Amino acid sequence: MKIDQTGKVIDAYPVQGKNARRNSDDSDLSASDDAESSSSVAINPLASQINSVSQQMSTEPSFDVSKVDAIKSAIASGNFQVNPDNIADGLISSTKQLLAS
Repeated sequence: MKIDQTGKVIDAYPVQGKNARRNSDDSDLSASDDAESSSSVAINPLASQINSVSQQMSTEPSFDVSKVDAIKSAIASGNFQVNPDNIADGLISSTKQLLAS
């Protein structure tokens, strides 16, 4: 161990440059590339079905534009009427479906 003129210790610890660390990281990457090229991945058939349904749904509108326009114009003209019996029946029906599944 040496001490230079500034008072710092020289050669106390081996110094590794950035290149030394990069080279070791690169060797790790090439080893993992070899492992990845020999492995295979199997996708669950349900995942494939979900993906296809998702793609189909993305092309279709999520609501009926003409129905929304009709309701909007009925509200604007003051002709829209709320039927509480239909709303209650729909809520009961959807609740029964949720409880049954």
